[in-house]
Amino acid sequence: MSEITVIGLGAMGSGIARALLEAGYDITVWNRTAAKAEPLVQAGATLAPDPAAAIGASPILLVCVDSFAVTREILSAAGVAQQLVGRTLLQASHGTPQEAREAERWAQEQGAAFLDVNLWAYPEQMGTPDARMIVAGAEDAYRRCEALLDALAGTVVYYGEQVEAASALDQAMTAFYYGAFVSSLHGARICEAAGIRTDRLADMMVQFMPLISETVKWVGDRVQADEYVGSLATLRTGAIGAETLLQQARDSGIDTSFPEFVTAFFQRGLDAGLGDQDAPAMIKVLRG
Repeated sequence: MSEITVIGLGAMGSGIARALLEAGYDITVWNRTAAKAEPLVQAGATLAPDPAAAIGASPILLVCVDSFAVTREILSAAGVAQQLVGRTLLQASHGTPQEAREAERWAQEQGAAFLDVNLWAYPEQMGTPDARMIVAGAEDAYRRCEALLDALAGTVVYYGEQVEAASALDQAMTAFYYGAFVSSLHGARICEAAGIRTDRLADMMVQFMPLISETVKWVGDRVQADEYVGSLATLRTGAIGAETLLQQARDSGIDTSFPEFVTAFFQRGLDAGLGDQDAPAMIKVLRG
């Protein structure tokens, strides 16, 4: 019997399996396209002929496929679900907090423990200190898998038995990431319009990262306390900055979609009478 089975051998699943092999784990793998398993088999993994055999080969099952729906499709096939009895299912596919709750409920109905695993890494980073992981679910299941998860990521944060916590935090981080990505591209266009090298912007952003981190913490602290006394940066000040950003885009002839969104966002706060409160008071508008 192997120590863990990995189902799903796309780029991330293969990265996970490779890291486990390099850490000395005895693993079984399965993928709908068996050819993807060949490099791992050559490295020492055992290829299962089907999902039922793959699950039956190990006490721990890690699934890394496109979605929770694909996971359910694979595990619900005839003769497969009953193999989950007494096993621990690690769901490393993309999903929402609601999907995590439903997946945990379904796994428990099959007699399996469940952990929701959210990865913040590129496939080649798996098994290195640069990989990060957010985990939630039954604590006894987490303790059984703790050493294995530590072998996959340099930073593993367990957020307790509220299974949707991992996905919620993952989605919150993703929202921040996408915002940073879009704003970075708009910033690059500002630099291009002014004849400034975009790598200078990148260097400056790295230097200013501590200030950005402090801002993120300030927002989180204000929202948690639900206190917006207008002591640092008011929403009205933010609105003025957004207007300037929009005017710059118009003056330079660059795309205005991002500053238009930001300006409209702050205007909603002004319309709600929040102008003299700290900018995080905008959460009141988002709460509806």
